[in-house]
Amino acid sequence: MDAKPSASPGSVKVELLMIGSCACTYRLGDGVIKSPRIDVDDPEITRDNVKAMRVEANVYTILGLHDRIARCLYISPMRDMVTLEFYDNGNLKDYVAKHGPSQLDKWTKQMVEGVAYVHSKGVRHSDLRLDQWLLDSGMNARLSDFNASGYDECSALGLSGETALGNEGLRHFMPRDALEDNSIRSDLFALGSALYELECGRAPYADVDEDTVVERFARYEFPPVATLKLRCFVIGAWKGCFDSATDMLQQLEEQQRSND
Repeated sequence: MDAKPSASPGSVKVELLMIGSCACTYRLGDGVIKSPRIDVDDPEITRDNVKAMRVEANVYTILGLHDRIARCLYISPMRDMVTLEFYDNGNLKDYVAKHGPSQLDKWTKQMVEGVAYVHSKGVRHSDLRLDQWLLDSGMNARLSDFNASGYDECSALGLSGETALGNEGLRHFMPRDALEDNSIRSDLFALGSALYELECGRAPYADVDEDTVVERFARYEFPPVATLKLRCFVIGAWKGCFDSATDMLQQLEEQQRSND
């Protein structure tokens, strides 16, 4: 990740892609630059956004290059900017909305593989949802957006552990005290909701107000999944039936082999 993008700002047009809660995202040639969103009226928000960007930079350093993770091309010396590979096919949520889950088995496996890899490196994503997976040129799902993540101490890289900076959206949020740190268990719950999104094309209880969603999840009342191909993995993730993403992956591979 030491090599800078080949294009320079003077030779390629810089295009603003989005302004998020923590970061501004720009396209520069074949790269996507993420930098902290500056709030001139609130220095504290700016400091929080800078910290979130450093967390994301640290996570990409911990994860390195992997086929199930968005490719990081460059991290600035101050860790306040990262450059990622640009993926023309966009994210899974937008793609599924237009074309449906045309490669359901493949994407399901790749989503679970990505989460299993992240967890193997001591990272909790902490904001899993379908639009966090990008589609590369081979239509492979790559997990991205780690600015809310938590991670274990990584002495080999000189990094202290960090608690997660954020929580999942309410339709992906495992019922718990909102001040609790995120965990493998909460990531798996959110993965269940993301897999539901993948097959159904909408988030769980998409047409229900958020207060009702919170109440139903707290009672472990979930949307019906009996007709879903992924029902065992969705409801299993919601009900805490998997010890790890690796456990889920092994069961998924067994099911897919038996269906071949």
